[in-house]
Amino acid sequence: MFLPEVIEIDEAELSCLEKNVVSNKSEVRQLSFADLELPCYIVEENWFELGGKRQPGVWYCYQTEGNQKTPSAQHAIRICSPLYIEAVTNTEDGQFFGRLLRFRNTFGRWRQWAMPMELLRGSGEELRGELLAAGVEIEQKNRNKLADYLQSHIPDKIITAATHTGWTTSGNAFVMPDRIVGADNVYLQSDSIGQYGAIHPGGDYWEWQQLAALCAGNPVLILSLCVSFAGPLLAKVHHDSGGIHWVGDSSTGKTTALLLAVSVWGGEDFKRSWRATSNGLESVAAMLSDTCLCLDEINEADPQEVGSIVYCLGNGTGKTRANKVGSARHVQRWRLTILSTGERSITAAMKESGKQTKAGQLMRLLNIPAKRKFGLFDHLHHFKDGRMLSDYFKSQCARHYGHAGVQFVEYLIQQGDADFGVVLAKIEMQFTHHDNQSARAASKFALYAMAGELAIEAGIVHWDQGTALHACQAMFAQWQRDRGKGLTEHQQILQNVGDYILKYGDTRFTDKNNPNDKPRAERAGWYLDKSDARIFLFTNDALREAGGNFDFNRVLDALEEAKWIADHNPGKRAKKTVIVGVGKPALYWILPMEHTDHA
Repeated sequence: MFLPEVIEIDEAELSCLEKNVVSNKSEVRQLSFADLELPCYIVEENWFELGGKRQPGVWYCYQTEGNQKTPSAQHAIRICSPLYIEAVTNTEDGQFFGRLLRFRNTFGRWRQWAMPMELLRGSGEELRGELLAAGVEIEQKNRNKLADYLQSHIPDKIITAATHTGWTTSGNAFVMPDRIVGADNVYLQSDSIGQYGAIHPGGDYWEWQQLAALCAGNPVLILSLCVSFAGPLLAKVHHDSGGIHWVGDSSTGKTTALLLAVSVWGGEDFKRSWRATSNGLESVAAMLSDTCLCLDEINEADPQEVGSIVYCLGNGTGKTRANKVGSARHVQRWRLTILSTGERSITAAMKESGKQTKAGQLMRLLNIPAKRKFGLFDHLHHFKDGRMLSDYFKSQCARHYGHAGVQFVEYLIQQGDADFGVVLAKIEMQFTHHDNQSARAASKFALYAMAGELAIEAGIVHWDQGTALHACQAMFAQWQRDRGKGLTEHQQILQNVGDYILKYGDTRFTDKNNPNDKPRAERAGWYLDKSDARIFLFTNDALREAGGNFDFNRVLDALEEAKWIADHNPGKRAKKTVIVGVGKPALYWILPMEHTDHA
C-alpha cells in the first residue's frame, strides 16, 4: 500500500488551491455560532463567514459567560493553518501512541505526519517547531491552544505506527519514509517530520541500472552493492548487523564504492560520516534499520570512540538511558548492514588511542584492502583510466539513486514465505573456511552473495548469474589472505606479547644468572640465554600487562597453542624458578617463536 507523506498535486490543482488560499474571498461558507456546539474546534480550508470574514485554518470557538456589566458573547480565535486529526496511531505492541495529522503547508500542498503524542509534553515547543518547519502557520498569541486542539478528540480510525524504517513485525510490509512497500496499513511515526528524508529516489532507474552494469569485472564494486542490498535480508535469515570496512589510501577511490552502495537507497545525504559519537550513530542506525549504513572516512572518527561505535552498531541495540524520573527510556533497536571506508584499519584507528582491538569488533566490520589493479578497479570497460571511471560513477550516483532498494524489497515481498535461510546455507557451503571466526566471516560473505544473486534474479542489476557469488568469493579469499590462517584473538595475543618483549626486553628483564644485574625500569622478569635463543621469565603481573585487554587464561591458551611456553611444572603453565635474592617465584618461561606468523 502506498501511503505518501507528501501528497503530490499537479499544477492545475495547485493553482486552484492558491486561488482558494490567497484570494476568492467572495465565495465564503456561511457559519453561525448558533449552529455550533460551543466550545468547539473547527477546521476550514477556505475563507468563511463567522461573525465576519475569517481566513482558512483551525479555529477555537467559545462563548464567554455574561454578568451584570458584560453580556455573554461568542468568540473565535485562529490557532493555525488547516490541520486535521485523521487517526489514532500506535505501535504493534500497543505502545507509543500518536496522531496522524494532515495539514496544508505554505504553498498549499497537503502533507501527512504520524506525530508521537509525547511531543505534547511540557510547553509543546518541539512540536510547534516541527510543524512550523513543515509549513504550518501558527498564530503566535494562540500557540498554546494547539496542544489542546490535538488532544480535543480521539478519532475513530486507528492505524498501526512504526517507529523506524524497515520490516514490520509481520514481515509483510517494509516501512519507508514516503511509502509502505507491501500490504500492511502502517505509517512511519517519528518525532521529526523530515528525519528520514535521506531515503528517497532521484533521477532515473534505468540510468542507474546502466551504471550498475559497469560494476561487472570489479569485485570491490560488486561486493559494495551486495552489502547494500543485504540489509533487508538480515531479518529473513536472523543475522546480526555487520559489514565491510574498505581500507586504502586516498588515491584508491574507495569512496566511489561507498557512493555506489549509497545510491541503492538514496542520494549523497544517505552517506554518513565516522565523525560522530556512538550515541549519535545509535539514532542514525535506528532511522536506517533494515537498509545499509554507509560510513565514510574512519580517519575523522575520535579514536577513543571507534571501538564503542563498532560494538554499538554490531549489537543492534542502543544504550539504556533513564528519563527524568529514573525510569528506563525506550531503547533504540536496529538491523542493518554496514559499509565503511578509511585510510586506516579498525585496529590501527583504535591503536591510536592506546586501545586493543577485540576479535568481536574485527568480526563485526571485516577489514579488506580496496586496492586493485587500477586503483579501485580491475576492469575499466571503455574508460581511459581509473580516475575517469571513478568520476563517472560519482557523477551518475549523484543523479540517479534510491530506486534499486525499493525494487529489491518489493521482490523479496513477492517471494512470500520463501526460506532464505535454506538458500543461504547452500551458498555458505561454497565458502571454504578453517576456523570458527573465518566461518562467521564466510556466513557474512555468503549473505552478501545471496543478496547480489537475488538482485540479478529480480532484474535489478544486469549481471550474469553467478557474478555476485564469484565476486564475494574473491573478496572472502582476499580477507583470509590479509588476516592469516590463525584465529584473530590468537594472533593479537602473540603480537601483544612479542611487542612487549621488543619494547621492554632490554630494560625490564635482567640476566637470571647475574644477581647483580638490575633492571633500568619496573621489573617484568628475567631472561635466560640457551644456545641461540633467549627465554623470558615473566612475572604474573608482567605477563598480564603484556597480554593486553584479553582474559589472562585466554592469553595462556594462546601462548600454549603457539608453543611459546618453553618450560613449566607438571599440570601448570608456570614454573617455580630459583632467583637469587628473591626466592622461588612462579614464572612464565616464554620463548617467542620467530617462525610463527603473528603479524
